[in-house]
Order: sequence, then C-alpha cells, then structure tokens
Amino acid sequence: MRCVFRPTFCWRSVVSSAHDDDTHDNLMSPKNATLLIGLLLLAVVIGEVLLAPADETMVRAEPTAEEIAMHIEPVVSLAEMQDLASMMASGGGDSAAQTPDQMYQAACLACHTTGAAGAPKIGVAGDWTGRLAKGIDTLVTSAINGIGAMPARGGSQLDDGQIRAVVEYILDNSK
Repeated sequence: MRCVFRPTFCWRSVVSSAHDDDTHDNLMSPKNATLLIGLLLLAVVIGEVLLAPADETMVRAEPTAEEIAMHIEPVVSLAEMQDLASMMASGGGDSAAQTPDQMYQAACLACHTTGAAGAPKIGVAGDWTGRLAKGIDTLVTSAINGIGAMPARGGSQLDDGQIRAVVEYILDNSK
C-alpha cells in the first residue's frame, strides 16, 4: 500500500503493517510508544521546574514564641490521663446508673446477639431453656466466673448485682 500524499507517513500503512510482510516500519511499536511517553514526561518536568513562576510569598517567617508553645503543648495533661485511667479502672465511670440494656450492649451484645463461640442468643428461647433449668443463680455464677469461651463478667468490670440484672434482662428478652 502506497500513500500518495506523504510517502514517509501513511496511517494505512501503520494499520495494515501487521498484514504486510514488515515492508513498512511500525510507527506504533512498543519501543516508539515508550519513547514518546518518556519525552512527554521529560517535557512536563522541565516545564514545571524551569517555567514555574517563582512565588515570593512562599518565604516563611520565623515562628513566634507563642506559635512554638502552641505546637508543642500536650493535647492531654498528665492529670487528665490519670483521671481517665482511674475512671476506667473503676468500671468505666457511672456504671451504676446504666440500665441493663446499656450494660448488655457494652459487654454482652457481640457474642449473645450473633451466637459467637456457641453463646446462647438473646431472643431465642430454645437456647436458654436448658441453662435456665439449672436455675438463675447458676446462670449468674457462670456469667460472673466465665464459662466456655466467655470470660469472667463477659470481659467487663460490672459488679455481681449488675451481672444479675443483665442476666435477667437477657432472659426476659428471650421468652
């Protein structure tokens, strides 16, 4: 296939070069495409470095003493951290004012809603009938000491009375 207009460049020859017996150079070869991309990237880099306007406002002033103090000031003081640690050690604050539902959601929800590790599910009466046959005191003791995969107190800091309230809440919602 010959081009009449430009004998050195013809799109028809590029498109049909795969069908010819390599009589014409393939202008869209991977080597040429890589070279083209490399040249374009080089042009962009040179344009950004050499032609970018110098911005005189980019000069940064020395920070003042107040700015330095603000940047190095701790986010939380040691006293606040100690207060938070003592509150967590005492059971998370005002847990006595929590409802059984709130205590259930904080300590029991993850396992007793999904049945993880064989935990009886809340709302499924069949899961609790065999356990309830042993008595509510046995259930409360198991919740306090832990049983199977369940850690003692469900991994919480609830006291014995709160554990009993949560067990009764679960049983009331599983009838």
